[in-house]
Amino acid sequence: MIVIPLTHQEEDVLRLIAHGACPADLVQSCDLDQLSRLGLVAVRDGHVTVTGFGEVRLAQAKELHLRSMIRAARARQSQYQAA
Repeated sequence: MIVIPLTHQEEDVLRLIAHGACPADLVQSCDLDQLSRLGLVAVRDGHVTVTGFGEVRLAQAKELHLRSMIRAARARQSQYQAA
């Protein structure tokens, strides 16, 4: 597992870049610089792309989010069963 903590803003920008919805000139330079330093995105000729490392980070974040939703649903189910 890759552990790279990102701010909510950086996470959102990474997702937008992955979906091709965020050209380099619309991304705040501090977010783009940070994502680039972490090796999650690459900037070439004004185009931003997610690196293989960035794709792994996105997949893991998606899986962790899904797991947290499952845990929350199970907790709610336990509460209803106890009542």
